[in-house]
Amino acid sequence: GRAGLDLAILPIGDNYTMGPADALDALDLLKPKVAVPMHFNTWPPIAQDAAAFAREAGARGHAVTVLTPGASLTV
Repeated sequence: GRAGLDLAILPIGDNYTMGPADALDALDLLKPKVAVPMHFNTWPPIAQDAAAFAREAGARGHAVTVLTPGASLTV
């Protein structure tokens, strides 16, 4: 089976944290079973397209779940 991380929660805001490109590279290194983007879209300087991030991650073979405020994920 696959060893390693069950979950990676990665910032994609790209202003005070890493952005989508760096988060994709981190996914390539970490290889979690699932990833959740965080620290984005709470104010204009960190606006990002989380769906585009999830699509690009999927193209690289990574599973990404984008959560909306108040949503939960059981891992």
